[in-house]
Amino acid sequence: MNVRDRQAENTKNAILKVAAEMFLSQGYQATSTRKIAQELNITQPNMYHYYKNKKVLYMKAIEYVVNGLSEKLLAEYNDKKDLPFEELLTSMSKFMIENFRINYFVMQNDIDTFFTPEEKTELSKNWDGGYYKVLFNIFQSHKSDLRSDLAIPVQVGTYLTMLLPYIEHNDAKRKRNIANLATVINIFINGIKKE
Repeated sequence: MNVRDRQAENTKNAILKVAAEMFLSQGYQATSTRKIAQELNITQPNMYHYYKNKKVLYMKAIEYVVNGLSEKLLAEYNDKKDLPFEELLTSMSKFMIENFRINYFVMQNDIDTFFTPEEKTELSKNWDGGYYKVLFNIFQSHKSDLRSDLAIPVQVGTYLTMLLPYIEHNDAKRKRNIANLATVINIFINGIKKE
């Protein structure tokens, strides 16, 4: 790769990094491409040279974030995969909360409001290829310990529904959520009903 190509690649990645930070903290509508360009000290036309419009930029920024997080999450899983199920689930969930800096509900509203069904499918593929795959591996590798009357995808989906509100962009909320995580996972695994 020559110097010019390397500079272009660096610019593209810088745009994605700033765009992802803004989109995932403020939301699609509240984030302007003008603000992204200003943050990078580039012009909007320069940014549009790489990403033709705001929707394309949003989708590429999400893909950029998910790919980076997926690699880190998989490495973390490979380091800890031999732990007992509850300990592994707690450790991986803590890692996700610490490292996934998103406002999930704002993001989901943005996707539901501003994107076509085809674009939603594309965005969903990115997420599913990342954290879902790792969580599926966790549940699959411990399936002998889990209820056989519930399919693994149902178990993973239910767990994700419980975990997603704990993934926040705000640092203080993330710390609070990590402090409560072990209790929540224990309740998920063992229930609340007396035996």
